[in-house]
Order: sequence, then structure tokens, then C-alpha cells
Amino acid sequence: MSASRITCKEPVSAAEFAASLGALAPSHGLAVALSGGPDSLALLFLAARWAKRKPRMRLLAFTVDHGLRPESAREARLAARMAKSLGVEHRILVWEGEKPSSGIQAAARAARYRLLAEAARAEGVEDILVAHHQDDQAETFLLRLARGSGVDGLAAMAPLREMPGAPGIRLLRPLLGFSRARLAATLEKAGLEAIQDPSNENTRFDRVKARRMLKELAALGLGPERLADTAANMARVRAALEAETHALLATHARLAPEGYVEADISALLKATEEIALRALAEILKCVSGSDYPPRLDALAALHKALDAGKLGRTLHGCKLTRDGTRLLVVREVASAARALPLRLKPGEAAIWDGRFEITVRALPRGGAGAEWRALGAEGTTILKKEDLLPAGVPKSALPGLPALWKGKSLLAVPHIGIGMAGLETGLKLFKTGLFQVP
Repeated sequence: MSASRITCKEPVSAAEFAASLGALAPSHGLAVALSGGPDSLALLFLAARWAKRKPRMRLLAFTVDHGLRPESAREARLAARMAKSLGVEHRILVWEGEKPSSGIQAAARAARYRLLAEAARAEGVEDILVAHHQDDQAETFLLRLARGSGVDGLAAMAPLREMPGAPGIRLLRPLLGFSRARLAATLEKAGLEAIQDPSNENTRFDRVKARRMLKELAALGLGPERLADTAANMARVRAALEAETHALLATHARLAPEGYVEADISALLKATEEIALRALAEILKCVSGSDYPPRLDALAALHKALDAGKLGRTLHGCKLTRDGTRLLVVREVASAARALPLRLKPGEAAIWDGRFEITVRALPRGGAGAEWRALGAEGTTILKKEDLLPAGVPKSALPGLPALWKGKSLLAVPHIGIGMAGLETGLKLFKTGLFQVP
């Protein structure tokens, strides 16, 4: 079927969906994030039809019950019945505990990612399919345009990305090339009825306003397809800029296993301002463990300070100093101290401070009840008294290292070879970004 003959209300064919998903190289363990709404139900139907032709494929559906509305539990059970009718295994994931009084949307998003990641690992799933489509992409583009976003923001949603905070688990968006109308037509032809969320018509939400604005913009030729195409163009520009940034970092900067970065100041200043700002943003994201870069004005001020030779500042949870001709960026002591401590049993692994993945393979009896937290100034003082300060690591980088503590007793600092008999661990950088790390 040629693209020119496809109407906006024509169902998505099995061949179209197979081509779209196949381009993302899915693994043999997939899960659909199923809310029960029209978009996610259409995705589940298309994925179930596709999976039936793949003998080695295992497909599940996960529904997150945030518990924020009285009807959420009932809707989760309805989603379970939808999955069962399509022959797909289903799991309901409940967000338990107290909910924050402010920032509820961000908290709900973080809880959703966490629950999905935990379920994926428990089920051996590597890829989670989400139902963002062409209209969603156009709405995202408009919303980011209204906020004054640059190239990265206007590139909108990527077809494939790693799930935040969940290494090894990917989010796949195989519906970005299909309109909301075509997904609705797919459901109609399949005889499936979805849950309707009234908030999708509530004009208090910016996304609903953007959705309505699209109808007006379509008269100017700026419909969802055109805006989604523009977002795709921005994504290509972003990829080119990232490649140039990667080349700069690979040649003139180093992300150390201990989580600090050294970079050649002259190389940063010789680069075009856009690439230099991107390199600084990447450095700060990796050292801080943050998913997001600092604000552009803060990066521009840092770049100006580099040019003026004025360093010795903190930004984005990092401390920046000059070491001869090189910029040294380490984790800020106070920020590392705020990281939640971890108590890990043998065989467990977790992310600490957004920066390091810690795996405990064996833990001696004396380590029972011990927790991983920052070495801090206290631990650095202990190392100094015991004449154990390492020669190869900048002193300012030491307090931000993960260390195993039992009360006020320092048991281990694996990065610098200090441990206890019988303790076996694995530590690796969690965020490496555009850096090449052996």
C-alpha cells in the first residue's frame, strides 16, 4: 500500500506496524504500558497481532495504578480484562504509600517509571512499548516551542531511549508515525472499546490546549504530520550536534571511573559556542548524575567564566575548578551527602546518587546492616589519618565517592582499593552520556 493512498482514518496494517517496530530492533521480551485508553489499547492490539507471528516472542502488558483517582483501581481491572481478551499476560502495578502534596505529576511519572522498571526486571523484559503517536509528537513540539526550547527540545520524543533510572531497559515508541485518527480506526475495525479519560478534554491542561490549537493550525498547513516532520528534522540536527560534541569530549576530556571529569580548557574555548555549551552540559550531567542539564543561561555564564579564567564555582551539584590548563569537575560534597543511603544484600544491585551502579556479590557477617553513602569529609579525614589517600585521584573528588559505612565506622571504599575481608562488590559508572568509557 503506497503512503499516498493511505487516508487519515485508515487502520494501521499489520505490515506497517511490523516495519515500524522492526526498525527499533525489539528484544524477545516486550511489555506494553497499558492504561486502557484508546492509544495504549490500539498499541496492545497491534503488538499482540504482531507477536503471534513471532514464536520466540513473549509479550506482556503492565498497567500502573497510581491511586490518584477513585476509579483508578477499577480502570486497572478493566485494562487487565482487555489484555486477557487479546491473549496477553497482564500485571497491575500499584503505587503504594503516601503521595506528595506538591509536584504530584512529576512524582507520579517517577513512580510510573520505577514500577515499570521493577516489573520489567522481574519478568525478564528488556523493552517497554509506549503509545505516543504522531499527534502527541506534534503537541509536544508546540508545547516546547511555546517554552522557547532549542534544537534538543524541538526534536520532541525519540522513537527509542533508555528508561530513566533503569539501565538496560528501553522505551520504544513504534506509533510515532501514525495519527490518533488511524489508531482510533484500528480499534473500531477490531471491535475494541477503550476507557475514556475525561481529563483529555480538560482545557486546564496545556496539552489539551495544544491539541485544540492543532486544529486551527491545520488550516495553515501546520497539521500534526507537518509538525512531527519538523520534529524529525530537529532530531537529525541534534544527532549531528551530538556527534560533534562526542568528538570533542573523546579527544579533549576524560570521565574517570571515580566519577570526575578533566577537560582541556583551550579546546572547549576553541570549539564553537554551541558545541562548547553542549560539552559542558554533558560533563555536568555525568558528574551530577542528573537526567537533565543546567539551564542555558547558567551554562552560558560558565562558558564566559572559562573564557575570562574565572573558575572556582559550584553548578548543578558539581564543583568546578581549574587545574593548570584543565577544567576539573567533581561532585559537590553537600550534594553527594544528600544521596539516599543504600543497604544491599548479596546478589542485589542499585543506583546510588544517580552516578554509580553498586552490586554486592558477597557480604561478610561484619557488614550486616552497613549502608552505602558518600565518603564525605569525615571519611576523607579518616583516610588521611591512616595515610591511605590515593595518589591518582584528585583530593576534591574523594568525598563524592561511594563508601560502605556501619555507623561511624568506615568499612570500604572500593574505588581506591580499600575493603574488608569477604566483601565482593562491583561498581561502575551509571551515567556516561557521550563519553567513551572503557
